[in-house]
Amino acid sequence: MKHIIILIFLFSFSILPQSAKTNLPTKSTPVVVTKEPSKEPKKEAPIPKDIYSAEDYSKIEKKIQTWSLEEIEAYAVANNPLYLAEKQNIGMARGDLITAALYRNPVLSYQQQFIPLNITESATNYGPTLGSNGAGFQTFRQNVPGGIGGPPEIAPSVSWEYDFGIIRNQKMKVATQGFQAQIAQFADFDRLFRLRLRQNYWLHLYITELIDFQKEFYENYKDLLELNKFRADKGDIAVLEYDRLQLERIRIEKDYKDADILRAQIAKELRFLIGIAPSNEILNFKGNLKYFTTEELGLNLNNFNIEDRPDLQALKSKSVQNKLTIDLKKKEGYSSYINFGGEVRLKGNEQYAGVFASVPLKLFDRNQGEILKAEENYKKSQLEVESKRKQIYSEIRAALREVNAREELLSNYREIKLLDKNKDVQEKYRLAYIRGASNLVTFLEAEKNYLTVLRGYFEQLYLYYNSIEIFRAAIGKLGNIND
Repeated sequence: MKHIIILIFLFSFSILPQSAKTNLPTKSTPVVVTKEPSKEPKKEAPIPKDIYSAEDYSKIEKKIQTWSLEEIEAYAVANNPLYLAEKQNIGMARGDLITAALYRNPVLSYQQQFIPLNITESATNYGPTLGSNGAGFQTFRQNVPGGIGGPPEIAPSVSWEYDFGIIRNQKMKVATQGFQAQIAQFADFDRLFRLRLRQNYWLHLYITELIDFQKEFYENYKDLLELNKFRADKGDIAVLEYDRLQLERIRIEKDYKDADILRAQIAKELRFLIGIAPSNEILNFKGNLKYFTTEELGLNLNNFNIEDRPDLQALKSKSVQNKLTIDLKKKEGYSSYINFGGEVRLKGNEQYAGVFASVPLKLFDRNQGEILKAEENYKKSQLEVESKRKQIYSEIRAALREVNAREELLSNYREIKLLDKNKDVQEKYRLAYIRGASNLVTFLEAEKNYLTVLRGYFEQLYLYYNSIEIFRAAIGKLGNIND
């Protein structure tokens, strides 16, 4: 009996994890286990590539000033933490695929019977009946007819549930479609991320153009005020005229400062998207707003396929996955895992081995509810695919109309040389007012017209390039997750 107990203890100790063995408390040690410091020199963890000092970020911003939009975009998708975090979902989906491909683990069992029990009424007066080596056990064996219990019985066994690949293969198909759907979902996130980055880029260029010409007007008005101050002091012009010109300068200064504040807010958003630290420095790009036709940009507005949209591809993969799930639930309802194994029994001089197998009978629960649920989910996914197709088509048509309308308007502006003509008119009225050949009202009206034309022109340029980005995103041709 003592030998059997020792064997059981050793067996239980052997199946403990290694960390549990090394940390087992003893009577002479406290329960809290402290880990001894390693004698090896401590290795410093490498710094991730997306963690930089303020000086490094300053260098990066200087490099960004010389980069094209495509280069900025490539840096952003390699360094933005939000983008990289979303990319981890692909690895998580790959884990589901690995899990679906695994077989079930075998089960190792161990059973030992060594405690005889007195279950007959005639044996109740024979003293203790527990224990296999004591006097009570010998008395029990001698006085109970035929004896009860006998020698200890040892029965180790191993079993394994196996489905012959029927359910496992179907699970792999379902997980594969889920993996493909996750890749498409990330591609859609990539599309929207790049669209957001590009829209803010063009908006930053637009606001920078506003600031540049408003600053120029602001400086010109300051010079003009100094001149009119001299003229007012001499009595050449009325003081009221000088005051009105000063009010106009204040209005232009307000627009200039408001645009500068807006640019700082856009720069904050751009730094977040690019993946660089906030800074008080002005974020500059080498690009500027200049008109090019879609043909000059190499954009074919009639060459697109709505099936290229990654969000549609994700829904289609989900629909296929849901269809495969129906087959999986049916197979789980009508087929079963077979549990088979073998065992060895040792009892005194009796020693024998055997095999066993068991199959659950699918009489009542044949997965009817799960099958119905999967079928309804598949119908829902099909409707979502059709709805997404209609949505994509409407998005493309709306974006296409906007691109065509804004391109036509800008082409007319370029054909009639709108900016050059308005600048020429503005300079003539300014020169005439300085010389005294024009009154203040006419001069201010010409200035306002020129400012309005400039603001409207650059606004149309921004909206034009913004509509191009929206169109490219709508047709699914914006970004590449392999970059």
